[in-house]
Amino acid sequence: MTRTLALVCLLVLVTGGIARAAAKGEVDIILWFDTEDYLSPADDDSAKRLAELLSARQIRGTFKVVGEKARVLSARHRDDVIEAMKKHDIGYHANFHSVHPTVSEYEANLGLLDGIEEFVRREGPGAEDVRRIFARQTLVCYGQPGSSWAAQAIAGMKPCGIENQGVPVYLDSGQHVGVGGEPFWYCGALVVYKMKPNETRMELFASGGLEKGEKEFSQIADRLREKGGGLISIFYHPCEWVTSEFWDGVNFSKGANPPRGQWKLPRQRPAEESDAAFKRFEQYVDFMRGQEGVKFVTASELPRIYRDRVRSEGIGPDELLELAKQIQKSEASGIDDIRIGNDEFSPADQFDQLCAALARDTNHVNAGARLVPRHLLGPDSGRELRDAVHAEVPWISAEAMVKDVNDFVEKNHRVPSEVFDGPRPVSPAAFLVGMAKAYVAWRSDGHPPEMMSLNDPVAILTERYVAKDDGRLFSGWVIHPTGFRAPHIMEIAKLQAWTLKPAIRTVDPDKDRAAQ
Repeated sequence: MTRTLALVCLLVLVTGGIARAAAKGEVDIILWFDTEDYLSPADDDSAKRLAELLSARQIRGTFKVVGEKARVLSARHRDDVIEAMKKHDIGYHANFHSVHPTVSEYEANLGLLDGIEEFVRREGPGAEDVRRIFARQTLVCYGQPGSSWAAQAIAGMKPCGIENQGVPVYLDSGQHVGVGGEPFWYCGALVVYKMKPNETRMELFASGGLEKGEKEFSQIADRLREKGGGLISIFYHPCEWVTSEFWDGVNFSKGANPPRGQWKLPRQRPAEESDAAFKRFEQYVDFMRGQEGVKFVTASELPRIYRDRVRSEGIGPDELLELAKQIQKSEASGIDDIRIGNDEFSPADQFDQLCAALARDTNHVNAGARLVPRHLLGPDSGRELRDAVHAEVPWISAEAMVKDVNDFVEKNHRVPSEVFDGPRPVSPAAFLVGMAKAYVAWRSDGHPPEMMSLNDPVAILTERYVAKDDGRLFSGWVIHPTGFRAPHIMEIAKLQAWTLKPAIRTVDPDKDRAAQ
């Protein structure tokens, strides 16, 4: 082989390698800490050590702080801990965490609206204390204690003021709702939840835990790179380094609720054991940050990485027409989330946009003015359909229905539980399909259709992302009473599947941010 030919071959190999590397996506790591143990003073030092460990590496974590933990840090005059943590993202993790009634316990028999109110009543004061003590205008995220989950809590985050630039983030680990290990939108929040197979962690005290943790992380990162990038979720509790049992399990297991004067401290780990675990964690963090194409992100960065243009900008006439055509085709199979280009539309998005468009006069519909989103929740109740509905409604009546529903949406910011054709109710899903067909006809002919076609039942397919209450969703947390179930919470969760859609990762979030 000549020297020239060898150089050409080398150039081909190098440029081919660069092209392949460029085709692979970046992998983000969100490293978060449920900072909750307000009984053990050793936990204060652990939280500080973790915050400083990350700051020394110019890595920002996300610390979800319990309201009482923040108050105790202040009462103990641990300004050093607070200052160390303030260099990181501060989120919220309930007011008292495991003191009964927990979130799922007090939400178990409530509906959507009274459940939101109760969440705000009980958890709002804790959120305010965390904001005040950590000198934050807003808190970047919320996540539930243990498996004490409820859709009403996610919907109640915004009234609590737990938001980032108007976009709340729900960050936790659990099984109640999820979209294949990827972030998603639900109840108006960007949700990082049910992240397996993209959730991992190094076991701090297990034999060979570091090696196993590094191997598992590498496998996930490689898989995500090959598919174009993604997010890895890793979580810990500062108390894990310094106690051999959880503080709440000692006091509140299986529904126990002793008065504060009888609370017991958890068993402490020997100092050398804790130090060894911190050193292993340092090695784990250094291993991850040394990987190519990997970076650490925080909860406050996620809305930029998963920017939803539909939420911020609405849609124009051409996109709305394409959306209506796809809804029209889905009548037989059911309503699902729909992707058009790089935009995702939940069923609630679809309902919102079409209702707003059809409620305008003829000139506005044909002009196709851009529509501003109203960020709807799903229905607050469901209904059993006794008989199938097949109706052709004259447009003069259908127009009145549309305007009535639009007025409901404007005032209540949620999808109605049912829509009335005179005395006859139809489901909002059937009405959505009817609106889509009417809009397509209107845009095609230049005038309203003679009839709106309504056919019930129509399924909401995004309900598939919501887990069934099999008796293990809530009872897996040791704090809940033995056998605790909350089927009504999961019924509310299914109704809020109207709001569910995958979150689309921004191709170049830094460029996208500069353009805003």
